[in-house]
Amino acid sequence: MALKTSQTAADVLHEATASIPDVQRIIEDAAQGLSAGDKDLQEAVTRFPDAVSRLQGLAQRIRTLEQQGSLEDLIALLRRDATKESEFFAEPVILKENRLFPIPNYGSAMSPFFSTLSLWVGALLLVSLLSVDIPKSSATVYKSHQVYFGRFLTFCTIAIVQSLFVTIGDIALLGTYVTNPGWFIFFGVLISSLFMLIVYTLVSVFGNVGKALEIVLLVLQLSGSGGTFPIQVTPAFFQVLHPFLPFTYAISAMREAVGGIVWEVVVRDVCLLGVYAALALILGLTLKAWINRISSKIVRKAKESELLH
Repeated sequence: MALKTSQTAADVLHEATASIPDVQRIIEDAAQGLSAGDKDLQEAVTRFPDAVSRLQGLAQRIRTLEQQGSLEDLIALLRRDATKESEFFAEPVILKENRLFPIPNYGSAMSPFFSTLSLWVGALLLVSLLSVDIPKSSATVYKSHQVYFGRFLTFCTIAIVQSLFVTIGDIALLGTYVTNPGWFIFFGVLISSLFMLIVYTLVSVFGNVGKALEIVLLVLQLSGSGGTFPIQVTPAFFQVLHPFLPFTYAISAMREAVGGIVWEVVVRDVCLLGVYAALALILGLTLKAWINRISSKIVRKAKESELLH
């Protein structure tokens, strides 16, 4: 028994002797750790006054913000979602479109203006190419209104054919988007007849002076009809002139056929175009004979000078 106990004690001593190097290493590591900790502690003690000073300064700033009432604003700003804030500033207004009369392309949207313009230019070319009076060599004596209406029927017939070429060509050849093709063609015929009446009347009554008036009207209507851009962005002169131009209501009627008809607008436009037709008829029937009689001598002298044809 005593031998066995002695053997066990010897084994324990042997293991303890083998563990002594590990214990020494652990003690050395602990000593190094204490040395490093002491160094860090000394460094912390050194920096502590500076940290205290900074904390005091920060506390003073916070107290100042509290007194000024800005701290709550700062906290509210920090609590906001930065992503949402940036999205708001990038796109502050979101438009929700509801297109009532959509037109798919720019060319179709401009077709009312250019179609109307071509009808006026066609009428202007007609009175430049064809004579508005009967030959002086004619044996039959016609009254002024007979000459006026007789010649106008010829011009009006050609103007209607021109309008058919323009409107049908827009749809069939150019592929213009038109919501109501039938009304587009009808409005084209109506407007072409009206333009022909106005242009023919001016030339029939005033002669070459009427041609100059037509060109002036064309220039004014190009800028004052609102056909290419809103009339509100034009100079004040054209804004005042806008309601008195035939182009204004002709383009409006053609737009109704292209985008979609609102009959209140169409009725207004057609009625106002009818006013221009009535004014042209009154001018042609009441002033043609009188002005032609006064101007015939002047025109004859001008032709004798070979300055005019």
